[in-house]
Amino acid sequence: MIKLITIDLDGTLLDKDKNVSQKNLEAIKKCTEKGIYVVIATGRPYLGAKSLIKKLGLFNSFIILYNGGKVIDIKNNKTIYTNTINGSDIKEIYQLSIKNNLYYHAFKENEDLITQLFNPYTALEVRINHIPFKNELIKNINDDDKFLKGMIVGDEASLDLLEPKVPSSFKEKYSIVRSAKVFLEFLNKSVDKGNALNFLKDYLNLNDDETMAIGDAGNDLGMIKEAHIGVAMKNSMKNVLDVADYITENDNNNSGVAEAIYKFAL
Repeated sequence: MIKLITIDLDGTLLDKDKNVSQKNLEAIKKCTEKGIYVVIATGRPYLGAKSLIKKLGLFNSFIILYNGGKVIDIKNNKTIYTNTINGSDIKEIYQLSIKNNLYYHAFKENEDLITQLFNPYTALEVRINHIPFKNELIKNINDDDKFLKGMIVGDEASLDLLEPKVPSSFKEKYSIVRSAKVFLEFLNKSVDKGNALNFLKDYLNLNDDETMAIGDAGNDLGMIKEAHIGVAMKNSMKNVLDVADYITENDNNNSGVAEAIYKFAL
């Protein structure tokens, strides 16, 4: 019996207009009524997901943020898991962005968004997540400052070119995920939605066969692999489709999440 479901937002639970369908809402409500933990697993900060928590009625659940870098107990408003990188790492990520004529973002441990230069992708981040930002010079960052993640942001074609050319030293040091076509993220090496799912499984004393995960993108691979039932949306990236236990017949615009929930959890 499934007791924990982790669900990605963009491209999974949310449709192209960033809305949750009535079918998805009803399926999630039935899960919570049944005592199943429905856990949003996102690259977003907490402010970027709060309105959805309210809409979905997940007040007694948990939320995985920053692609697994932080887990919050919503009911008790308490951070129960976090994993950071240092200011020296952010400077290294910044230099890679400059070398490739791209922009950078960083999220501090307190979830402040900073950037050296406001850019169109900062505007997108602010709009999606309903958060403020601060212009902060890279030279003002201390090497031992704590950050949840650094990001290189830019147009899809430029990131397509950069991603396979990221130096091996970065791949050895960071968990690198393409959370969106215009966002390439660098997190602590142990940060992964799959590790966060396993943390919650142990935290709640659940068995391996009581977990399920639903996603569509590269940052969902970990949890889809780690869950007992890993579900890929019909609209998923190829590498996600390749590892999933089940691929939905409906995409994110047609309540694919509800399809998977009814099939495996209800």
